[in-house]
Amino acid sequence: MSVPFRFAIPLAAMLALAGCQTAAPESPDQTMLDQAARAELGAADCQSYGGLRATRRLNDAADATFAKALQAGATEADIEAARLRARQQADQYQTLYGNRGACDRLLQFPDGYTPPN
Repeated sequence: MSVPFRFAIPLAAMLALAGCQTAAPESPDQTMLDQAARAELGAADCQSYGGLRATRRLNDAADATFAKALQAGATEADIEAARLRARQQADQYQTLYGNRGACDRLLQFPDGYTPPN
């Protein structure tokens, strides 16, 4: 079965992305850092989809989660690694789902974060 040429390039790109998947988080602390980094990135890159208030709340959530992780023993290097993983995921989301789909996946509060009233 042959694939028409117009589908070959997108198919090759999707297969290449599938091969570049980042490793699954190894611990609950890493999961927490990854969620905070995605929230921070969503606030920075997706303001037009979430609005100014959502951007502020996501930044507050990310800051609170990073502070909690630092108190639990995480390092700045751990936070930077989580930010890199978030950027890589966002790039994959962008390729697969476009701007709106990527932002839908980034504009989420970290697990366990309760926004103040």
